[in-house]
Amino acid sequence: MIPLAIENHPTQGIYLPDGRVLGDQVLSLKPEDTERIRQGYVCIKCLEPFDRAWPERCPVCGLAVRRDQAAFFAQEFDPTPVHLGPKTTLEEERAGIHERVRKEEERKRADPHDQLGR
Repeated sequence: MIPLAIENHPTQGIYLPDGRVLGDQVLSLKPEDTERIRQGYVCIKCLEPFDRAWPERCPVCGLAVRRDQAAFFAQEFDPTPVHLGPKTTLEEERAGIHERVRKEEERKRADPHDQLGR
């Protein structure tokens, strides 16, 4: 199981007495990997795969899988799909290219001495 993306959580973390913050991470997983966690075939804490579903404990991190994983899953996993990749489609980019070129030419005409595009 390989996460599609790992990002820092915007608000959660561990705040240490010396001022450091150990941020929590948000994993983006493939739907089938999320389903394997939900069905108890992968540890929700360390992502260790199991030979069978719902073992008593995870052999790697010690999580009480059978007792706690379903509750952790319900609490932690947001079913809302996450979009990874560009915010615009290729068609939208193509449609906007002429406008961006026009604005750049306008900017150059306004300041012909600006060679660096500032």
